[in-house]
Amino acid sequence: MHLNESAFEPSKLVAEYVTKYVNKLNLYNIEELEREFIRKLSDYVKLPRESLTAFPSSTEALIAIMRYIRSRGLKLMTVWPSFHGVVDLARMEGISIGLIQLTPENFELDLVRLSKEGGPNKALYLPNPNNPTSNMLFSDRATLEFLLRKFGLVIVDEAYYEFARYTVADFVKDADNLVIVRTFSKAFSLAGARVGYALASRELTLELQEYTPGFSIATTSLAAALGALEDMEYMEKVVKETIELRDALRERLLSLGLHVLDSKTNFLFIKTPVPGREIAKRLAQRGIRVRSYGFEEIRNYIRVSVSQKENNSVFLEAISDILKTL
Repeated sequence: MHLNESAFEPSKLVAEYVTKYVNKLNLYNIEELEREFIRKLSDYVKLPRESLTAFPSSTEALIAIMRYIRSRGLKLMTVWPSFHGVVDLARMEGISIGLIQLTPENFELDLVRLSKEGGPNKALYLPNPNNPTSNMLFSDRATLEFLLRKFGLVIVDEAYYEFARYTVADFVKDADNLVIVRTFSKAFSLAGARVGYALASRELTLELQEYTPGFSIATTSLAAALGALEDMEYMEKVVKETIELRDALRERLLSLGLHVLDSKTNFLFIKTPVPGREIAKRLAQRGIRVRSYGFEEIRNYIRVSVSQKENNSVFLEAISDILKTL
C-alpha cells in the first residue's frame, strides 16, 4: 500500500492487444499501432495530435521537460511538500530548484508567496492533485491564468486526473508556456507497462520532442495502452470502485480519531500522533508497507494507497491495534 498502484488488474482488452502485437517485437516501430494509439489518445484528451507526445512513463516525460528547462536556463520552482521525484530529477539534470511552502496542515497554495517567487526565468511544477497530500492545489481557471502570467513555464502533473475529474488541458491550445503530464499507471492499471504522455501547444510539443529518443516506448506497452483506451467503461469502473473504497477507508480512519485529508486521488494522507516512520515500521512488521517521510513538514504523516477491500480491512485492524499502544 505504498506505491499508489491500482488495486485492480488491467482491462481484458489489454491482454488481447498485447497478444496481437507480441509477434511483431522484431520491429522497432509499428506505424499502424502508433497511429491508432495517438488517434485514440487525441479523442480521449480532446486535443489535436500535434499537442500530444507519448513517453515510456510520465517520469520520462518529466525528464524531457527538465532537459527543456535546462536548455532555456530556467530555474525550477515547486511547492512543498509535493512530488519529491521531481526534486531528484532536477538535481540529476543539474537544474537549480527552489521550494515554495504550502500552507501548514491544509497544504494549500499560498498565492502571495508564489507571486513573489515568480518570474519569466522560472518554471513552476505543480502536481494537481498533489502527491503526497492527496488534495487539489487549485480547481479554478483564475489561479492557473495567474500562474501562467507569473512564470515562464508552468508544468501541471495530472497523474490522478481520472480520480479528480479536473483538468486544465484546454489551456494548452492558447498557452505556449504550459505543459501537462499524465500517466496510464493509475486509473488505467498499467503501472508495469510504463506509459505516460505530455500535452502542450504545438510549438512547445515540437520542442519537447527534441528531448525524446525515437522508438522509446516498447511495442507491448503501446499495445497495452491502446487496449486500455479501447475499454473506457472498464477504466471508469476502476475509478468508481477505487473512490468508493477510498472514501470507506477514510471514514473508518476518521472514526479512529485520525486526521485524514480529503483525497482526490487513489491514496490517503493520514496524520499520525507519532512520527509516521514509527507507524510505518510497526505496520511493516505485520507485512503492510506504507509511505512515511523524514521531511519535517510531514514527518507525522503516512501515505496509504487504496487497496482491495480485504487488504484495507487488514490495514485498518493493524493501525487500530497500533494506536491503542501509543
